[in-house]
Amino acid sequence: MSFIRNPHLVQSHLYALLVFYLFSIFLLALAWEFKLEGVAMGVLDLPYDGDFEVAERWRFVLTSTGFAVLAMVVPFVLLKRLIGSLHQSYNNLVVAQAQSDSLARHDPLSGLLNRRVFHEQLATRLDQPGVGTAVFLIDLDRFKQINDTHGHAAGDVAICTVADTLREATAGWQAAVARLGGDEFALAVTGRFSRLDLATLAETILAKIAAAPTGLPGVAFSATMGIAVSPVDGMVAETLLQHADSAMYRGKNNGRAVFHFYEASFENALRERMRLEAELRQAIAQRQIQPYYQPIVSLPEQQLVGFELLARWMHPQHGVIMPQDFIPLTEQLGLIKSLTEGLLIQAFAEARKWPPGLLLAVNVSSSMIESDDFPDWLAELARTGDFPLGHLEVEVTENALVANVGSARLNLERLRAMGVSVALDDFGTGYSGLYHLTQLAIDKIKIDRSFFDTSLDNQSEMVKAILALGKSLRMQITAEGVEHEQLADWLTTHDCDFAQGYLFGRPLPVAQVAALMAPDRHAGPLRA
Repeated sequence: MSFIRNPHLVQSHLYALLVFYLFSIFLLALAWEFKLEGVAMGVLDLPYDGDFEVAERWRFVLTSTGFAVLAMVVPFVLLKRLIGSLHQSYNNLVVAQAQSDSLARHDPLSGLLNRRVFHEQLATRLDQPGVGTAVFLIDLDRFKQINDTHGHAAGDVAICTVADTLREATAGWQAAVARLGGDEFALAVTGRFSRLDLATLAETILAKIAAAPTGLPGVAFSATMGIAVSPVDGMVAETLLQHADSAMYRGKNNGRAVFHFYEASFENALRERMRLEAELRQAIAQRQIQPYYQPIVSLPEQQLVGFELLARWMHPQHGVIMPQDFIPLTEQLGLIKSLTEGLLIQAFAEARKWPPGLLLAVNVSSSMIESDDFPDWLAELARTGDFPLGHLEVEVTENALVANVGSARLNLERLRAMGVSVALDDFGTGYSGLYHLTQLAIDKIKIDRSFFDTSLDNQSEMVKAILALGKSLRMQITAEGVEHEQLADWLTTHDCDFAQGYLFGRPLPVAQVAALMAPDRHAGPLRA
């Protein structure tokens, strides 16, 4: 293969061989014509004219040498071209092999190491005695939004920009930088370093990513990072990567654009959360979350007028779990609509046994009230459950309305047109209550229980103002958290329409609701 790798050396050898060959032919022809021909003829006993003219002898020598030259030139030219072609093919093969090796080892978009090679290098680094290795796992924040909004070309620019940033930030470190796939990057640094050194490097990387030019108006990059360090967090490549991923997940949960070192306690909490998520999905599917009903009474009569629908998780091992411990997770998992549907189906079936005219109030989340199909979904659910829409009340918080007021306004108007009443829950705890009262189709205000947590004297003026506001807007008012008779009397004096709280009943399972339907209880004031 050396003649392919160095064709110029071969060509010089060919030139020398050609000259030697031609010179040999010339000497052989010369010797033959002037000396050897007569000897050969004498040996063969053939007639020979030794007086042949010298000019003719030289003509023969030159002619034979010329024919030899012609006989060599054509093969020489062909051989030279063949060697040149083989050399070019060899160069192309070397380039292709180099490209193939590069593709096998590097990510084609960013030029960084790929997942396989990074894993191999990390394993090699971990085998080095006497030095530590730290693994950084880096994930771009809201990368999907960049792709969806600005196109995949913009996403590719983001990937390449981050790759350049990582190369620059790790200059001077014994670092291996890789793109693991998508918008996920990894780097391994080896040497003698402190936790402060790693934290400084992490801060530098995040700052450089945030400062990198995006070329997109109004778009800035940010990333979240998790760090795991050997030997404390593990001595196997898979373990370190898993722990770095756990630390990064913690950062994603804590607002992004941050870094965290791996902590076993967080991983335990993460596993507990994953277990709870699985149990919650199963609980919703199997109707382990049961409806509870808290009485709502009219004032001043204190007659039962309806119930607020609440949820309790009947956990097989942990008993009753309260809503504040699982409703936020339900919303994060996107299961709140399924949960509400299950509760309403059960409540509608029970409500058919109630005396006519009782109200059923149900809380809805912001995602539900913003959904275009929410009114139709609720109407179909009530129709299937044979529950009159005129006896259904939707409770929505101010915070739920803030997210998308436009969609909320349209849906609230559609609900009112269907006969469903709308209550603004926890009124007074938001920042834009007056705006919502004047702009949205709201029938009732529910005064938050926090206004009654302290003494009546300290809160009375604020509650009076809310009551006066509701009356001026021709809205009914419900007071939540009423726990003693003095407060109930005070609310009655100031024309509050409805009340609910422990004074009239705690949230009850369906088995205990029947007792409230007894004629003797229904006819007089309701007391818990």
